Amino acid sequence: MNSEIYLLTPSDLLSDDKNVEQFKALYTQALDRGRVSCVLLSGSASNPKTLKKTVEALQSVTQERDIAFLIEDDYENAKTLGCDGVHLNDAGRYKEAREYLGTDYIVGVDCGISRHDAILVGEAGADYVAFNNRRPLPEIEDPDVREFEEGGPKGLELLTWWQTMMTPPCVSMDDIPIEAVKSHADAGADFIAVQTAIWNHRDNPATAITEVNEAIA
Repeated sequence: MNSEIYLLTPSDLLSDDKNVEQFKALYTQALDRGRVSCVLLSGSASNPKTLKKTVEALQSVTQERDIAFLIEDDYENAKTLGCDGVHLNDAGRYKEAREYLGTDYIVGVDCGISRHDAILVGEAGADYVAFNNRRPLPEIEDPDVREFEEGGPKGLELLTWWQTMMTPPCVSMDDIPIEAVKSHADAGADFIAVQTAIWNHRDNPATAITEVNEAIA
């Protein structure tokens, strides 16, 4: 299977001064370039009204194209607002999120570079695990776990290790530049997370999506 695109919205989209309706046109054009499998509404809103307004603006055009629409961490609003699920930044919250959402919703988990966390949530039923080399290992008290973590693969090798050992799909969550997406796909990422490379592209986001698709075809 070829890698597919996991698209993060701009990091400032949930700020109160962002014009989401103006952004929607660029967003829709980007989605129409194809092979975007999932969209994550990136960040946390300063207030519930901003979150609701942004979700309502983007969710329908996303789901109409059979693309999953997720929000970060807030699994209660993910359900209330009709999203497809939640992306967690804390592996320790997986159980509570799954119990709240049930099996009809996506629950994915960013595990940083922790193989231990990834194995635990993967075996517990997470819909995907995300590896993110921008996040360091947490403090680990158990010496056996610490040795397992510190002695394990890093970077692209972590993706390859996961594909060799485990079943749930993995996301390379490193906000990858376009020139690097092929190496992440070749290493075994089922999904390639892109954000800055799309919304800050020299031409436009739609062209950026096309370039990513060509790189991972």
